[in-house]
Amino acid sequence: MKRIYNSIYTMVLLLLFLPLPVVSIAVDSSSGIIKGQVINNTLDRKGMEGIEIILYQFVDGKESEVGRTKTNPSGFFSFQGISVDKKIVYYSTTKYKEVEYFSQPVGFEDKKTLTLDLIVYETTGQDTDIYAKMHHIFLEIKGDSLWIKELMIVENRGDTVYVGHKELEPGKKETLRISLPKEAANIQYIDGLMPWFVVKTEEGFSDTMDVKPGMKKILFSYTVNYRGSTYQFIKGIPIKTDSIDFFFPDKGIKVKSDQLEFKGTLGDSAGRFSHLSGKNFPKGSQIVIEFHGLPWMKNLFKWVILVLVIVLIGAGFAIPFIKRRQYQDEGDEQTSVPDIINLYEQKQAVLQTIAELDDLSESDGVNSEEYQIKRTELLKKAKEITKQLKFSS
Repeated sequence: MKRIYNSIYTMVLLLLFLPLPVVSIAVDSSSGIIKGQVINNTLDRKGMEGIEIILYQFVDGKESEVGRTKTNPSGFFSFQGISVDKKIVYYSTTKYKEVEYFSQPVGFEDKKTLTLDLIVYETTGQDTDIYAKMHHIFLEIKGDSLWIKELMIVENRGDTVYVGHKELEPGKKETLRISLPKEAANIQYIDGLMPWFVVKTEEGFSDTMDVKPGMKKILFSYTVNYRGSTYQFIKGIPIKTDSIDFFFPDKGIKVKSDQLEFKGTLGDSAGRFSHLSGKNFPKGSQIVIEFHGLPWMKNLFKWVILVLVIVLIGAGFAIPFIKRRQYQDEGDEQTSVPDIINLYEQKQAVLQTIAELDDLSESDGVNSEEYQIKRTELLKKAKEITKQLKFSS
């Protein structure tokens, strides 16, 4: 009896510790299994029954569907006879309550079984758990334009997917509203924004992509043309925001903001940036930053033109007098037609420059004292040309 008991005990040990044969390997050593489970994280990680799963493969730059199946009562699914070629990457996808979910893309490498679980959530139309963990705004000055990049880390701190409630277009509900300066142009969606999901609005644009639990990065840029040495940057805060940091070139530019505090400068000899910062902004608030002492390339360009015009006028005045002296020496007291045309062109250039100067003054592109001095000089030139035209006629 003892011998029989020992034999049974030995057989149990062998069954426990010897490797069992894998059916898929026995059938085809070049194929594997992809399995997984659909888990609902809102419902305490409950397995979801009857959910359709689609398996895709990506190889040689091309994507194709491998197959479809549905989950069992416990939420599990599997695909068998799958190629284990190391060049192929697989991922699974499903749709639950109109929200799409994707697994991580993986390859078999040296394994014969892959697990591609899918985590799903219930949905909500309330943005109670939606925050901007951080919002960085970077400003550069190029020519007469402000080049602005905005980086946001948007975080869903709940356990449901935020799908929005305000429908902007058929099938598109607003989930994130972005305000832009009214002068904003050349908008670029760099990261975290897909053009098909973006809807332009009077304030700027809105994203309509669902916001799943966790964090996602949003990066976009735009340009703003400004006139004059001052500019007021106004930014609406669309969601509760933990912190906002504003960076701009440290080039003698003065700023003022009631919502952000100056935190010093950053950078090195290659480039330094001044830093403004603030914390805990409620949804619907705004920041206002006033800039003073901005370089205005249009201003500089127009003054260069002005100087050139004055120089040319100075040279132009000498020509008629020289020619008149030559004609008088020859007994001809009449000024030639080309000289009169030249004077008309000079007068037109001066009047145009006065108009440009007036525009600069209206947009605060030049201080009042400098404006009066330059305008007086130009008017004097215009009168001199007018006299010369009368004298020459």
